[in-house]
Amino acid sequence: MDTATARPAVPSQAASVSPRDAAALTGSGAAYVVDVREPDEHRREHVAGASLHPSSSFSASGFPAAIPGRTALILCRSGNRASKVAAALRAAGRTDVAVIEGGILAWAAAGLPVVANAKAPLPLVRQVMMMAGAMLVTFTALAALVNPWFLAGTGFVGMGLFMAGLTGFCPMATALSKMPWNRATAPQLPANTPKTAGSGATCCS
Repeated sequence: MDTATARPAVPSQAASVSPRDAAALTGSGAAYVVDVREPDEHRREHVAGASLHPSSSFSASGFPAAIPGRTALILCRSGNRASKVAAALRAAGRTDVAVIEGGILAWAAAGLPVVANAKAPLPLVRQVMMMAGAMLVTFTALAALVNPWFLAGTGFVGMGLFMAGLTGFCPMATALSKMPWNRATAPQLPANTPKTAGSGATCCS
C-alpha cells in the first residue's frame, strides 16, 4: 500500500477531532463539515464548504444522510451544540459523526481559513445583548434623573431575559430577526431542514 497517498481516516467511534485534523480530513475528502450554528452566525463567518443545519431545528431524520467512507464533522461556535447534535445522532444509530473540538473559535485560533463577511449583521444573540444593555442603561439613567419609577423598566427587561433563558424563546430576538438589516441577508436553509417556532428566535447559543 502506498502510504504517501493514503487518506487520513477518523478513528472508529471517535468522539471528536482537532481543527487541524478536521482540515486535513476534509481536504483529503475523507470527511465533510456540517455547521449546526444559526443562519445569522453562519453568514457572518463559516468554514468554506460547510453545509448549514441549525441545531435549533435539528432532527436526526433531517440531518444529511451518511456518505459511505466519509465522516460528518459537526461544527458550532465552541463545541457545545455540536456535541449535543452528535450525541443525538449516535443515539439514533449513526456511527459516522465526530465533533470538531472547540468549534469555529478553535478553528480560527488554529489559523485555519474561514469565510468572513464583516458587512453581515451581528449574530442575533449579540444584537439582543446590545439592545437589552442599552435599555437597562436608559431606564437606570431615567430613574436617576427623571423619576425613580423608571426602575420598573429595568425589572421588565430583567424578567424578559430570565424568561428567555427559562423557555428558550426570546421575543426581542424574534422582533430583531424581522428587522430589515437581518432579513435582507438571511440565507435560505437547506430544503430538508425542518423549521420550528424557535428557529432564529432563541437567545441561547
